[in-house]
Amino acid sequence: MRTTQKLLIFSILTLLSFNSIIAQDLNLTKVPKTEYLDKAKKIASTFFENLKNKNHKGNADFIVKSVGESWDESKKISQRNDYLAKFEIISLKPPKGIYGDLDGFDLIEQGFLKGSDRYFRHIYIGYHDGSVLIYEFRFYVDSKKNVTLHYIGWSEKNPFEYMSTPDILLSKYDK
Repeated sequence: MRTTQKLLIFSILTLLSFNSIIAQDLNLTKVPKTEYLDKAKKIASTFFENLKNKNHKGNADFIVKSVGESWDESKKISQRNDYLAKFEIISLKPPKGIYGDLDGFDLIEQGFLKGSDRYFRHIYIGYHDGSVLIYEFRFYVDSKKNVTLHYIGWSEKNPFEYMSTPDILLSKYDK
């Protein structure tokens, strides 16, 4: 039994040593390439241009195609209709709605995951007739170096409140 235990411990230590030799080093200096950031900004600009021109179907189709590639057909239809309805509600002008037409937008935060140059976030503020909305886009660079939309969301929170949430502040204080 003792020989078996020694052999088992030796095997485990050998495997751990081997794994540490081939493990990737943590490179905290990695940041997304400028070309990736520019492609992401272009994706966001197209989204906002569609929103401004009330091409809600174009935005809904794009989001479902990007985020929902693995969804079954019924979920794609359901989500497309859900996005379409939400964009139409956002575009309702006051007093019927809260937001109305999009006047413009600004990039207010660009976040990166430490050690990764392939996953990052952009936060925009959208200026509508009636109020502002915060839009968050998360992008993923696939193995073919295509920048793809991985997540999109928007918030009605006060921009200062939204920008002070822990997940937004984490990258600022974790340097």
